[in-house]
Amino acid sequence: MLTHTFTADVLKTVSIGYLAAEFIKSANAQSYPLQIHSRFQHAVNLKRSDGYLLTLLSASHYANLADAIRLNLPASWDWREKTIGGEEIWMKNEVLHGAGWSISSKGARCWQPDRATAHAHESLVSDAQHYYAILLHALTLFCTTHRIRSELSLFPRADSGQKQPEISLNSNAAILDQQIAQLIGFGRGLTPDGDDYLLGYIAALWRWRYTQKVAEHFTLLCHGLTNQLSRTNDISAHYLKRAVQGHFSEPICELIQALATKKNDVEVNSAALAVMQFGASSGADCLAGFLHGLRALKATQ
Repeated sequence: MLTHTFTADVLKTVSIGYLAAEFIKSANAQSYPLQIHSRFQHAVNLKRSDGYLLTLLSASHYANLADAIRLNLPASWDWREKTIGGEEIWMKNEVLHGAGWSISSKGARCWQPDRATAHAHESLVSDAQHYYAILLHALTLFCTTHRIRSELSLFPRADSGQKQPEISLNSNAAILDQQIAQLIGFGRGLTPDGDDYLLGYIAALWRWRYTQKVAEHFTLLCHGLTNQLSRTNDISAHYLKRAVQGHFSEPICELIQALATKKNDVEVNSAALAVMQFGASSGADCLAGFLHGLRALKATQ
């Protein structure tokens, strides 16, 4: 009598985001069912019953995310072929079990960025604003070279016929809510253009959120955005929700840190390029929003 032995692929973890690590630790003592939410060639999103999204990423294609596990995947691996929409994935003892594959996070390197806020004595314009021209040049060159198409006007006062974002630090709650409504869920892509722009704007203000001239605006912005997350899709809403909590992707964190620690112009340019590598236009939308945030900071002086 012949017997067949089924061997599951054991996928190697390269790094794990700090929030994903917390989730796995909390699930360590019991089985935790997740469902396949969305599948792509190099990434898959797993959803818990309360809406939490855990992302599995190819380490050769994606940088770190707070809620992600980066994996060393075989060259031919395609999540669209390895998973089925709605399929249940189980976690127990820090191991994810899928149909024909498993992932252990034990001993994996945990990625966690420096999320320090600005010191009270720091000027809003002295350092970050020095790099504005460098970032603007990087965005202009990238958009031209790669023929970036966005539904938004990514440059201030550009006569492109596209929607011009109008967020302002001087807007009251009602007007700010309207400005957010004009952007959230607007545009094309898995994460729409307007969402990526908002995320970049939040990232630029994050270090300054407790300063006198920014605090009220930042609070209203986060409150208004949180109340309108239903206007966009699950994945984009997840990233925006994390952004208002100060959780950004590794490239965005490195850009914030580059400006905060006075990196040289070449390093700042490299950090900007890393941000823009994500998606067809998502990275460019995000950097444009970041520049809008820097302009908003400068307007407080």
